[in-house]
Amino acid sequence: MLPSHPRRALIRVILGAVALAAVAAFAPQPGPDTPRQWTFWQSDGLAWLAPEAGAVPADGSVIGWRFGVSPDGAGTDSPREVPAFDDVCGGQAAGSGQKRVVLAVDFGDGEVDAYPGDTPPQSTVTCVVAPSSATSLQLLSSEATRPRVDDSGNVLAVSGYPAKNTATGKELPISQAAAPAAPASKEGGAPVLLIAGGVLAVAAGVGVFFLLRRRSA
Repeated sequence: MLPSHPRRALIRVILGAVALAAVAAFAPQPGPDTPRQWTFWQSDGLAWLAPEAGAVPADGSVIGWRFGVSPDGAGTDSPREVPAFDDVCGGQAAGSGQKRVVLAVDFGDGEVDAYPGDTPPQSTVTCVVAPSSATSLQLLSSEATRPRVDDSGNVLAVSGYPAKNTATGKELPISQAAAPAAPASKEGGAPVLLIAGGVLAVAAGVGVFFLLRRRSA
């Protein structure tokens, strides 16, 4: 049987987890006027970092673009998958003056990031072979993605998403060739946060019940 102090500490941790799960699961959804944007990311092999969008990724880089809610205009969450270079580009050759870069395009969470009524396309992970001087924007530009940008070079839409942003800006010219895409898992069914929050809350509640029952025994 656990001493009283460790047992109380464990109960507090479990109750805290329940509270956090409830907040995450039932947080209000963003409205149609909540700012959203595309942001650029680059992986260090373990996590996503946020460099300048005009960066020139080197051969062997893993970069990502993510669409999402940006309430304060400071940026969105990073892409949800961190692909490994060897898994995506390991078998792809590059000629003289070219580079291989893994490109992840994450269209965001359909329940959280999408405009009301929109369904985001399936996120993709692609091995891009491009000139060594290609910037992050040029690496994004392909027949499949056809990004639109504003006068400042900010990405407005990728693959026609979100549709409301396709009426402004200009489409970038196709500047590179990409190997066949390896699509990421598609979202579907109930909201992921809601399911995860509910499971965590139930599990935590069961844990508290048995701890209190043992204490009273």
